[in-house]
Amino acid sequence: MKIKASIPSFKECELEISKNAKISKLKNNVCKKFDIEKELTKLLLNGKVLNEEKKVGEFLSDSDQIIVDYIWARQLILWGIEGQKEIRNSTIFIAGAGALGNEVVKNLAMLGIRRLIIVDNDVVELSNTNRMIFFDKKDVGKSKAKVLAKKINKKFPFVEVWAADKTLEEVPVGYYLKSNLIISCLDNLLTRMHLTIIARKYSIPIIDGGISGYQARVQTYLPPNDPCFICPFSIENYGQFIGLRNACDGPIEEVKIPSFPTTISLTSSLQSQEAMKLLLGYKKYKEKGVWPKKTGKPLKGVWVADLDHNKYSIIDLKNNSSCFICGKDGLVKEQIQIHEFRIKELKDSSKKLFERIKNISGKKIEKISFVDSFGELKEIKSERKLSDYQLDKGERLHAIFEQEEDYKEIIIKII
Repeated sequence: MKIKASIPSFKECELEISKNAKISKLKNNVCKKFDIEKELTKLLLNGKVLNEEKKVGEFLSDSDQIIVDYIWARQLILWGIEGQKEIRNSTIFIAGAGALGNEVVKNLAMLGIRRLIIVDNDVVELSNTNRMIFFDKKDVGKSKAKVLAKKINKKFPFVEVWAADKTLEEVPVGYYLKSNLIISCLDNLLTRMHLTIIARKYSIPIIDGGISGYQARVQTYLPPNDPCFICPFSIENYGQFIGLRNACDGPIEEVKIPSFPTTISLTSSLQSQEAMKLLLGYKKYKEKGVWPKKTGKPLKGVWVADLDHNKYSIIDLKNNSSCFICGKDGLVKEQIQIHEFRIKELKDSSKKLFERIKNISGKKIEKISFVDSFGELKEIKSERKLSDYQLDKGERLHAIFEQEEDYKEIIIKII
């Protein structure tokens, strides 16, 4: 018998199947035809979910049309199957599991991001629960990152979440390299400086957000050519911005920044939308120099809003040649090189991997590491087979080697 299947407003197809086949087999065939995940799909007839253990002939007649209820069916209308695959194959690093972090993580999980890496060394406070959707009274005193990860895993089981209750400086480089982009949900200059160094050094885009009462701010940084987050600040004022004080002064009281669910939601929504633009369009932009029309261009400059006075604008930014990070005498003068190695050419030999990297560096390799699919930091040993590490295509390895009294590093992308 012939069955018509449709993802409304997107695509339809026709399939042949035996009346005696189970509806589960029909679903498998439909999902294969549309190239969507069967475990995230239901088949509907006249608005009712079809029982997958029943036979096709019990419920369907020739030329019946079923509705394919795929979890992200509405998004397919915007960017198609290939676009949704890009999203499903992405990893995003979230710096901060507080007010913005809660909302950003929720948005990204709903959009279908495959993997989220959440880092925050703070704990839940009672005053957090009025504006952080995933935190309850019973979570007070627990790690923000780990509570958020647990709640996301429960609500969105199709999303993998790795959580670390560490400072960003303590996080191994491999976790950043695993990510397609970084979303900054912390609003202090020291953190932004560290993330900007990581972004510029390893060519990882960042989307930064900040809130203060009725004010909201979002900025997207695409290294190395965009003005970075530190460019607007004068080098003479860095000490003031990062809290350096006279050693004889009294202790600094922690400054609490007012925030409301409204400004949090607005800022996190823009950050999440910027993430979609980068995931769906950045690769094509780097290849062709043009952003796809279906995604639009990311922000240029800083988007700012004052909800109290109904003012919304984008402030233009210029590169600062005296910038502490990206200026001519800045901390990051050059980006770490990325070298592509074909996995077949390595012939399953870690020793060959070490030899090829040594040919590039000319120095003895101290360590080669990467983050595996379970979120564990692994070190590659030269005497083992590469297959022992189950390296996937696209995996990035971080290699460190000695250079005089310092060290140097390169990135190896497995293709």
